[in-house]
Amino acid sequence: MTLDRPDRPFYATPLGVWAIVALWGLSHLLLRALSTPVLGTDDMFENVLVQTLQPGYMLRQPPLYEWLLFSAQQIFGPTIWAALFVKYGLISIAALFLFLIARKAIADPRLAALCAFSYSLYYQFGWNLHEGVTHTVVLTTACAMSAFFFLKALETRQLVFYLLFGAAAGAGLLGKHSYPIFVLALLLAALSDPVWRARLRLAGLLLVPLAVALVYSPYAWWILSEGLKLLSSVSDTMGVTAQTSHLNRAAEGLGKLAFGLVGFSVPLVPLLLLLFWPRYLGRREPAVSAVNDVARLCGRTVLAMIVLTALLIVLTGATYVKERHMHPLMLLLPIFLFADLERFGFQKQWRWLCAVLLALVAVAFLARVPGLVAPDRFWCGGKCRHMKPYSDLKSPLSGLGAAKATLIADNGYTGGNLRVLFPDARVVTKAIPSPEPPRDKCFFVWEEGDEKPEASAVERFYRNAFWKGSTPSSATFLNGAWPHGFKPQGWRTTWWGLAELSPDDPVCQ
Repeated sequence: MTLDRPDRPFYATPLGVWAIVALWGLSHLLLRALSTPVLGTDDMFENVLVQTLQPGYMLRQPPLYEWLLFSAQQIFGPTIWAALFVKYGLISIAALFLFLIARKAIADPRLAALCAFSYSLYYQFGWNLHEGVTHTVVLTTACAMSAFFFLKALETRQLVFYLLFGAAAGAGLLGKHSYPIFVLALLLAALSDPVWRARLRLAGLLLVPLAVALVYSPYAWWILSEGLKLLSSVSDTMGVTAQTSHLNRAAEGLGKLAFGLVGFSVPLVPLLLLLFWPRYLGRREPAVSAVNDVARLCGRTVLAMIVLTALLIVLTGATYVKERHMHPLMLLLPIFLFADLERFGFQKQWRWLCAVLLALVAVAFLARVPGLVAPDRFWCGGKCRHMKPYSDLKSPLSGLGAAKATLIADNGYTGGNLRVLFPDARVVTKAIPSPEPPRDKCFFVWEEGDEKPEASAVERFYRNAFWKGSTPSSATFLNGAWPHGFKPQGWRTTWWGLAELSPDDPVCQ
């Protein structure tokens, strides 16, 4: 791939990039959804949350993901299909906008396409994305969209792109509370560069908050009606209310930031360092003296994001900083790195990168298969939650009339998967009350683990109920047999407790 061969095959077009990423997502969607209907991390919690459409659901996270999931569930039902459709649909859109940005920063369209595909070499995209990850996908897509529309606004100076930038920024605010840092980083990067600073249009910038306010208004109204508890909620989440000193918390937060940045970059950045080492050791002269204006803006945005995040940690003493929070910080880094490497006229190194990318994508897909076929401790660890036999609860619970009952669950995993089994039931957990009216029947379901309890079900009810004062009319144990590709039936069994309560019991209301 060189600067003098601007071939434009289908895979290097916007439609081609979107289609390839969509097919990649579809392959993982089918692998997961056809193997097991069980909801895993994060998805189960969201499934309980979106039983109704609300302007807001919790102060800790904004509601755009829930709105999208609720919409998808109108087609697919409260199932794994809906959650995966939202996830991979958003990722394909993010890939499209990242490619559109890369095309502005990278001369060769094939190299820009490779850049977009190479995001799967970030561990958080290529592997960790497939189980869990909800609001972060919305955040990633909103960051990619807003960066593109911001560039278009700067390039064209047309007000319509400022409005689109504002709409994308509003979506970002509805995705995660941390999103404003990304917008601020974009603005600081533009202001720090004379080329882009001259392209800013004051009238356009004044339109941005209007578009943001319009998009954000439903959730803003909900926040005001809930009593302005957002700041304390976010403070608890970010770990700024700890009892240790501010200095110690800030140092811990900065250390976690550094560790998260390094961890997030694996294996993409180390792979680039290995394949293109002559550039980084000064052993190769560039054919072009510097990256173009767009690539430079991407690089400055990454730097601004890291500096702003570090400053916030210092100011607030936040310690809840993890590798999986680094998406907006590292989102534009591959575009800058690929644009920089393009200047040096490498050829075989790009082919090697293509080969490694294809190999790792195939390995990541195939590596998921054993944990789905043989969900034992060797292949997927001790929990293997995505294969837990919740489906065995359906028949006995249906016989008791649970299909339209109030189902109180001991945790989000139980609650989310009960809703998969009984879409018309009213599901309640300790963390998530239901706004729906009470039902004529009420049950409490709790998980006991892999061994049948020695105590009676009534005794275990009193031990597991997260409230006081209820007396069950009946209680029993249920069990489910784990599937396995080559072990005998019953090789592992999970037990649950079931208690029927009076529908007039306060916990059932």
